[in-house]
Amino acid sequence: MDTTPIVRRLQRIEDALEALRPLSLVDRDTFLRDPYLAPAAERYLQVAIQAALDIGSILLAEHGQRPPNTYAEVFEALASAGILPSDLAARLVPMARFRNVLVHLYLDVDAARVYSYIYIQHCLGDLSEFVRSISRYLLQQSTDEPPTTL
Repeated sequence: MDTTPIVRRLQRIEDALEALRPLSLVDRDTFLRDPYLAPAAERYLQVAIQAALDIGSILLAEHGQRPPNTYAEVFEALASAGILPSDLAARLVPMARFRNVLVHLYLDVDAARVYSYIYIQHCLGDLSEFVRSISRYLLQQSTDEPPTTL
């Protein structure tokens, strides 16, 4: 399996998390007053969540599974395939739904919701755990594959 597309997306998640970590330390009033913080947080969250969903879709295709009908089902399918722990997948499902809000209902995204709705304050750890889980999975796959001979 060519892991290049997955590794590139894992790096995008890491980059987004690095940008989001300082935002998670900003107090609520500052976050809501600053005209740049909420839009930046929204975009970094969207990119990180989308990259995770893309990784999931790539891995599911590698397993020969049909693509799930919804983004929320991607994480559940990864757990069913033994790629992600079930508890992590359950915590990631709401992020897929939040990604849909950020992309499709962007006129309705409220900065206070972004701040208080677990994503800035709590999802960073789940996304970091996703990166670690996928990295471990890729490492396991690379050691399980028999060497190719010419």
